[in-house]
Amino acid sequence: MRGKRFATLKLLLLPACLVGAGLATAEGAPPVPAPSSGLPAAIVVFDASRSMGDKLGDKAKLDTARIELSKAVTQYSDQVSLGLITFGHRQKSNCADVEVLAKPGALNARTYEKLLGDIKAKGQAPIVAAISDAASLVGSDEPLDIILIAAGGDTCDADICVTADALKQTSKGLRIHVLALGDKTDDLKPLSCAATATGGMFVAATNAGEFEKGLAAVLDGIANPPIANETMAAADAMTTQGAPMAAPAETSVQRALPPPKPEPIVPVTASFKARITEIGPKLQKGITWRIYDAKAGIDGKYKILSTHRESAPSTELLPGEYLVNAAYGLSNLTKKIKVEKEAIDETFILNTGGLALRAVQPDGQPCTDGSVRFDILSDEEDQFGKRETILADAAPRTAIRLNAGAYHIVSLYGDANANVGVDVTVEPGRITEATIKHNGANIIFRLVQTTGGEALANTKWKILTSAGDTVKSNAGALPTHILAAGSYAVVAEHGGLNYTRKFSIDPGDDQQIEVIIANGPTSPEALSALLDPPEAPAPGTGTLAGDGPPKFNGFKPADPNAPLINPGTLFRPSSRR
Repeated sequence: MRGKRFATLKLLLLPACLVGAGLATAEGAPPVPAPSSGLPAAIVVFDASRSMGDKLGDKAKLDTARIELSKAVTQYSDQVSLGLITFGHRQKSNCADVEVLAKPGALNARTYEKLLGDIKAKGQAPIVAAISDAASLVGSDEPLDIILIAAGGDTCDADICVTADALKQTSKGLRIHVLALGDKTDDLKPLSCAATATGGMFVAATNAGEFEKGLAAVLDGIANPPIANETMAAADAMTTQGAPMAAPAETSVQRALPPPKPEPIVPVTASFKARITEIGPKLQKGITWRIYDAKAGIDGKYKILSTHRESAPSTELLPGEYLVNAAYGLSNLTKKIKVEKEAIDETFILNTGGLALRAVQPDGQPCTDGSVRFDILSDEEDQFGKRETILADAAPRTAIRLNAGAYHIVSLYGDANANVGVDVTVEPGRITEATIKHNGANIIFRLVQTTGGEALANTKWKILTSAGDTVKSNAGALPTHILAAGSYAVVAEHGGLNYTRKFSIDPGDDQQIEVIIANGPTSPEALSALLDPPEAPAPGTGTLAGDGPPKFNGFKPADPNAPLINPGTLFRPSSRR
């Protein structure tokens, strides 16, 4: 078991540990000069034992530590003189497997990949030997910070707590900071004595986000140690036996005080639960929780730290600020929380409502499921008149969970222009049932030699509104479309010639439209009039669809082949967003 103590071995093992068990230099490693920059010195002691190969989330612990350490080295190597020691990376069972890869000052963004890029999790964890070797890299009277990254205790029967205390007595300027990686906080706490004995920080990281925050906190503390300023000034004038004496010059003294012993950085338990409404019951299933870093990255995005699918999850978070999102269907709520020293228990009031949609034909009969679709859009429009799509192709007769509020529903019947837009309001804790009534009709097109004749194949079709806009193009003997009520023209191209007909549709008036070849092809001028009709009349002067005699079809009754009359209303399909 990692961290096991053997009292009878304490005195025997300690002298050997302090001498150092693995002062070896990586073959081919870059030069390792002693620090001369005046920056504070810190040595990373990196665990590469077999336990670092265990998963933490979706990555191995070693990969998580390597990725986050790489980013930290890039950020802090100009503020801290960094060195590197690793252990357990070369042999499967060797308690002397400790290697000095870089002395302080030699670990930076340029050398990092070469030093740690190929390290594999392999063997034992001689932590005591490694931190002892790290302490020996600088003089006993020089300040030094050791950053121990480990997945557990020493597996070579050495006592970390006794060693840390002895090293501190030998080197007063030594601090050991511990970043422990593991799923369970209690399994990591035995490492905390090394930090406590030397005045370092202890971080129990149960995920990559906590490790990143803890490493940054440690390096910030090393790069910016507390400084106390004391200013001493003599009196303005002094006298001896009544004779004035010149005042001594003012002296300013800056003295670096030893930093106070910090408290260990330990994760705090954070629990979450959700209710549909303020007085509603707690949700028992179907909810997803996502926890994000509260600070956006340089790309403006927030880094997701963890995802939980339990109805009331409980997790461990390091002190700091987070964004927590609770999603229940399309209903969701995001709250900013602050984690401090005490456990927190947050309740999310989602104000969720349900929306069930159905569509009917003009006679009240339900539209078949395969012939209708629904898009749920935001109630608000942007400056261009566009709305945000909340859900495209929503299923009919299914309760869709949404945040309470107003929405705009667009329902399309068929594949052409029979669409209807309505506004609905969803109330919290209730299901709103919205029935959309369509006014379209099912239309079949046929090109025939004479009335009632056989439909001709190899025909291209174009259906136009009375404004000359193309509603649908198709090819075949019997194209079928659901069209909104209104006035139209159709062009059938066959054998290099164009044949046309104008027609109108009333709500629910299913019919067949025959285009008859015997009536003759359409002249280029007449075809152009269909494709590019005259401008609509000014408001109040034109004829609206539905006005006039029943079955108004856009023609002068006496001449069905006359140019299509523009009714003044454009039967354009609504823009589907």
